[in-house]
Amino acid sequence: MATAVKEKKIKSADRVLRIFEMFGPDRQSLTVMEVARALDVPQSSTSELLASLVRQGYLARDRRARAFRPTARISLLGAWVQPHLFRNGRLLPMVDNLQQQTRLAVSLTSMVGVSLKHVHTTAGPIPAALAQSEDADLLHSPFGHILLSLVRGEEVRKIVHRLNAGCDPEMHVRYQDLQATLEQINRQGFATGKVAAGWSGIALLLPQGIDEEPLGVGVIGRTADIDARRDELVRTIRQNISQYLGPRVAHESHDLRSVAMH
Repeated sequence: MATAVKEKKIKSADRVLRIFEMFGPDRQSLTVMEVARALDVPQSSTSELLASLVRQGYLARDRRARAFRPTARISLLGAWVQPHLFRNGRLLPMVDNLQQQTRLAVSLTSMVGVSLKHVHTTAGPIPAALAQSEDADLLHSPFGHILLSLVRGEEVRKIVHRLNAGCDPEMHVRYQDLQATLEQINRQGFATGKVAAGWSGIALLLPQGIDEEPLGVGVIGRTADIDARRDELVRTIRQNISQYLGPRVAHESHDLRSVAMH
């Protein structure tokens, strides 16, 4: 019984986080049925969960439209995290400006364990997996490569071994090949490559202060478009980072070794 209760609580927590993420891409209100279909749970359970979030002050209910939208309380949850990027409002305006200039989807990414997370992706044509906030492939994505470029060689080897052990042989990555790619990324300051069939991306690191979580930013588009515009896009991303966030702050005490294998 205790195991069943624990599993139920974990599922509820997962659903709450998925609801919060559903409001991100299009900035629109959602009905009970829309949330229920996305979560694949009964309407009655969805109504109870949404009502609980309303009582806690994280969602507001529009009774006439029978829809829900997030409140300011959600925006305050992580306001203390990397304040020069989030609390002071520089990062998201940069993302919006970058999307307007490039006419491509823009994504912010982080590395959680050995998974790549697209933590925020602007509206626009993107691969379905990214739109659904699924874990992305750390070893086969430029967004993963740009973050792995901060990891020391032996830790990269461990990550490759772990991920190769859990995937089909045709998806295996040779450590020597990946290390050569990461060395090139460190020389040129950006990563580029495929993110899904027919889709590619270009990723750069965001400015990083002492002991702050490394984040990547980049654009996603059809492969032909990304390849044709590579130099222009790299230049535009760099200009936006410089304009909005300033130069990158390097610090030897911080790399991804402490989180990579957890």
